[in-house]
Amino acid sequence: MGLIEAEVYLTTDAAHPYLEIKLDGEPARTVPFKPLIRPVTAAGGLRQFVAYPLVTDVGPWSFRACLHPGDYLPAGDNKFYTSRHRQIWLQNDQFFDYKPVARVSPSRIVKIDPFPGTMGPRPLYIYLPRGYREHKTRHYPVLYMQDGQNCFERFAADSYAGTWRADEIADRLIADGAMQECLIVGVGHGGGNRLLEYLPPYARLPEPLEAHPTGAIKRNLIPLPGLAEQTFRFYRDEVAPYLAEHFRIQSAREATAICGSSMGGLFALYVGWEHAEFVRNVAALSTSFWVTRGPAGQIEAIERLKRAEPRDIRLWLDSGTLDAPGRGDDGLALTELARDVLFDKGYRPGDNFHYHRADGATHSEAAWAARLDQVFRFLMPLR
Repeated sequence: MGLIEAEVYLTTDAAHPYLEIKLDGEPARTVPFKPLIRPVTAAGGLRQFVAYPLVTDVGPWSFRACLHPGDYLPAGDNKFYTSRHRQIWLQNDQFFDYKPVARVSPSRIVKIDPFPGTMGPRPLYIYLPRGYREHKTRHYPVLYMQDGQNCFERFAADSYAGTWRADEIADRLIADGAMQECLIVGVGHGGGNRLLEYLPPYARLPEPLEAHPTGAIKRNLIPLPGLAEQTFRFYRDEVAPYLAEHFRIQSAREATAICGSSMGGLFALYVGWEHAEFVRNVAALSTSFWVTRGPAGQIEAIERLKRAEPRDIRLWLDSGTLDAPGRGDDGLALTELARDVLFDKGYRPGDNFHYHRADGATHSEAAWAARLDQVFRFLMPLR
């Protein structure tokens, strides 16, 4: 492993900034920033500097910028950026792996309600990352999330059980250089049809309770097949083309991710396993494997993992350990069974597979939000 010269550009009002670098097995060292020969002075008297540290020619390296005594980027006690990039810009207290314009707009969310389609009208929430307006030649990966009503804190009023704070978490991770800039598309569910929409077609669900004219309650026990295949086609044939027409996206499967929890996690796994040609990056949190239990007691979603050849996907699989405080296991036993089946298929912990057990976490939006930063780092790493 050798050393090469990296370039770190900094826009700041500091007079004498310097770079502090950490390489594996070596003590931290400092490299001074130098003013650019032709500095561009931004509003507020900001100046541009550059540093040329020697870093490893392969793999990540860690650094932070000291602006004033005790004042660092990234902010925080002993906090460092970690990156594989060798050309970096630090501007507006944020990390960029490309040269940004002088003024970068913050992220925003476009809400389309109703978004029409074959699955019935529903809201569509589209998170656009910082600088989307200004950087008109950039095209972005896409992360689809189920239960779009619950995804974003900026639309907390639309939520029925709290939000995942996906917008706040993405903003922070992107600013810290820990996540790619991407579109996050929260696809709303169909209300009373939610369970069927996310249920795989190989599973059956009894029709919901109905009220007789007499007021008595009955259940029609004719099982209904899951509609996950139709829902997937809605994503592929209606939502994705809409995004491609109206936004600057990357459509390749390598640049596409899907993330959901509970029934949404079951749907995410279904899409990744059955339609790997559409998506490569998959996160299934607190997956409702139990709902695919067959008449002989088998969990069909897990049986399909056993029977099929391994898929070329990157998969995050997790569960908490409680359904609610003091009871249940958040499907832990079945999730661990699915993990073991995947181990038998050759999957191993690493860049393409991650299993996470969230001890003490419940089956709730708050619990999923608490670990969403780890999920986003896995799904959309800044490479």
